[in-house]
Amino acid sequence: MRFENSELRAFRAVIEEGGFKRAAEALHISQSAVSQAVAGLETKLDAPLVQRGKDLQLTEIGRRLFEHAVDVLREEQQTLEDIAQLKQGKRETLNLALSASINRFYAPELISNYYHENPHTRMKVSELPARSIISAVLSGQVELGLGPFQKDMGAFGTVPLYRDSRHLVVSPRHPRYREMIEGDEGALKLTPLITSALDNPELRPSIQRLRDQFSTVWEVSSLSLRIHMVDEGMGVTFIDRKLLQEHPTCRKFRIMDDVSFGTIDKEVGLYYRTGRLLGDSAQSFIALCRRYWNIEQDEKANNGSTAT
Repeated sequence: MRFENSELRAFRAVIEEGGFKRAAEALHISQSAVSQAVAGLETKLDAPLVQRGKDLQLTEIGRRLFEHAVDVLREEQQTLEDIAQLKQGKRETLNLALSASINRFYAPELISNYYHENPHTRMKVSELPARSIISAVLSGQVELGLGPFQKDMGAFGTVPLYRDSRHLVVSPRHPRYREMIEGDEGALKLTPLITSALDNPELRPSIQRLRDQFSTVWEVSSLSLRIHMVDEGMGVTFIDRKLLQEHPTCRKFRIMDDVSFGTIDKEVGLYYRTGRLLGDSAQSFIALCRRYWNIEQDEKANNGSTAT
């Protein structure tokens, strides 16, 4: 089975324009051509995509195909725009997604260095939760991801950069603070876990059923807002070791060392979809990151030698 982009384009237009007639007008084709395209998709899937009536409504299968259509057509449009830019003699785009911690501690210097080395390259940089970076790279929405690796990275080419850990923390302002720092996992079941996005347990089996260890899970994409909520005693969260050491608010949090699932070790680096031919801009950024972290490690080693 193969979906044609023309079919997906017609289907997406029907949903976004709110009907077959408006979709035909937007695409400058006949209404019957739009109807045939959607009917062809339904035949291939042997399932209805929309519930026809006064107001069109997507079926569950239709909703999933619509998400696929948006991803595929976005990549097609991005490719066409890149080709047009290249034909005009302009440089390609560094299309990068990175995690909140990377953005806070490393991205400003990395991007400044990259700009000085590649002043004419366009840049598209997004901050996303780690799980969303995985999806964005797989879908082709971004070329490179920079953040923690998942357990299974078989679909990606990877460039490991450094190792780190995340720790379960609580604020002294939390009403069950005392029980938690004494390792009372029962107290955790009465409080929310505040996180950017909870990992798929199939990708990180060491923390299977992590969700069940808390009263609920609040997914909050903003790092600063998560820190604020924990500081106010609303719940607990996992925080990177570097953030705990350097962020003034996070330094007040208490690591729950006595909780069996309180530490998550992680490897951080760059990754891209396997089989994808990386552009010059992506390869330049990978080379820059390799140099950056090697220099940082050398400086730490030299500082350690000087101290002794």
